[in-house]
Amino acid sequence: MEACLLKTRPLHALLADASTSRAARHLFDAVPRPTPALCGILLQALSRLSSHQELLQSLSSMHRKGANVPAGCVPFIVKSCALSAASCQGRQVHCHALVRGLLGDVFVHTALVDFYAKNGDMGSAVRVFQEMPVKDPIPINCLITGYSKAGDVVKARKLFDGMPRRTSASWNSMIACYSHRGEFQEALTLFDRMLGEGARPNAITITTVFSICAKSGDLDTGKRVRALVGEEDLQNVIVHTALMEMYVKCQAIDEARQEFDLMSRRDVVAWSTMIAGYAQNGRAHESLELFERMKATDCRPNEVTLVGVLSACAQLGSDELVEQIGNYAESQRLPLTSYLGSALIDMYTRCGHVGRARGVFDRMEQKGVITWNSMIRGLAMNGFAQDAIGLYEKMKEDGVQPNEITFVALLAACTHAGLIDQGMSLFEEMKGKHRISPQVEHCACIVDLHCKSGRLWEAYKFVCDMEVEPNAVIWTTLLSACRVHADVKLAKLAASKLLLMEPDNSSIYVLLSNIYADAGLWGDVREIRDLMRSKNVQKLSAYSWIKLDSEVHKFLVQDTYHPKSAEIYEVIDSLGLLLDRADSDPDLLVSEFF
Repeated sequence: MEACLLKTRPLHALLADASTSRAARHLFDAVPRPTPALCGILLQALSRLSSHQELLQSLSSMHRKGANVPAGCVPFIVKSCALSAASCQGRQVHCHALVRGLLGDVFVHTALVDFYAKNGDMGSAVRVFQEMPVKDPIPINCLITGYSKAGDVVKARKLFDGMPRRTSASWNSMIACYSHRGEFQEALTLFDRMLGEGARPNAITITTVFSICAKSGDLDTGKRVRALVGEEDLQNVIVHTALMEMYVKCQAIDEARQEFDLMSRRDVVAWSTMIAGYAQNGRAHESLELFERMKATDCRPNEVTLVGVLSACAQLGSDELVEQIGNYAESQRLPLTSYLGSALIDMYTRCGHVGRARGVFDRMEQKGVITWNSMIRGLAMNGFAQDAIGLYEKMKEDGVQPNEITFVALLAACTHAGLIDQGMSLFEEMKGKHRISPQVEHCACIVDLHCKSGRLWEAYKFVCDMEVEPNAVIWTTLLSACRVHADVKLAKLAASKLLLMEPDNSSIYVLLSNIYADAGLWGDVREIRDLMRSKNVQKLSAYSWIKLDSEVHKFLVQDTYHPKSAEIYEVIDSLGLLLDRADSDPDLLVSEFF
């Protein structure tokens, strides 16, 4: 084939053509000692195709053959070293350029500044920059980007402020520097200054600003920037997708869909953004409907798409959908990465399919902490506390370091199973061995664990000694336990704390009133009711709800208003009988999962 190509076109033309470059490369390798011109054509072609690793391999091959590389190729070579993180080769090229007297070339100098900045060697980058006779904006932009990666926003800003002339890339580099540091307001202020000085933002600027608005939840600024974007800019799929992402993160999902529908061309990123956006905003049905539309196109779903779909499916909790989407996801032959595998595990466990989740977990070759956490949490929420703790032990044996989320799942498992000793032991291990500071979620589990074991005053002492400020959930847990264990004294203490936090929460008054009533303290009951009236606190009716076929069904306590209430109560009675049987034979339940 290569010989036929060579008969029709010269080798340098084949090398420069992306469609024939691979075949031409084989022909080039057969040349014993290629000319400098031929070397230059190959290196330029590989640089243009962004084949940076291949370019560096070809360079080594040329040196072995004793070929001379043209001086004009040095910037391409340095660029490939920068983008391939080939630090040693880049320094060798720098020495080569020094020996050949090429450091007077501004393009070589600029490429070297960029190389050192990208590799985090800011000292060398600055030294090369200082040697440049003419300091134009491009190498300064490289330094700003380097300082941005290093987290040194002060030096980046000093360079930026000292620039006599700024390009769009200069503004972009400095705005991105603030964004990387999480200083979103500074980044947006600089963007406004950019507009005020008459600089024209490009696609990179707009994409960066949309990303900042998404991270900071600044919908108003996002809409203002949207008004600046011309129709020609929206032809850029990256810009349009960043705009959609901004709307999604700011919970303006309908605006995101409008932008999605305006797109003339949609890649997998655009589809995935919209599908995941629906799922993240609790609109699971629309997420799945859009996924079905995507499958009817030529665009093949990727890992991100499937994670969004799996999240939507988990929200709906439909066994039929779990089966259908689970089978589809596993049939796509995508690698079971930590991201995709964890989403599958989460969906299966949320819908009670613990055995299938464990099958996915066991098939995964690479398991990060997210994957272990997903499986431990799944076992915990389905009542398999000892299995969750056993998996945690296996996690440590495999050398995976647990994090704060791991311990939330483990402590929740102990709480549900009443394993107070194991729960306290894990809590101490978290603090001592793993040096993880207890967060309010961990403390809530410990308080709940004490309360369910009847150790209310130990729970109260724990709350008083907490390193973090206890929230309303913790005090409500304690107050609820006071009713179960008829502890009026502690109930008053817990309620006083809660009423300072949520003075208009009617459930606090109702719960305290019920505790007093159970104890026969009718005078205190009247005081609570008078207090509610004086503060105009209205008791809210609590109800349960379930969504079936896009219709929400609500139920109050002892509700008989639903048209099928008789059938519903019959089913509940039947379930009660089944649970009574399960109490006497727990294997009836376990066999459903494993």
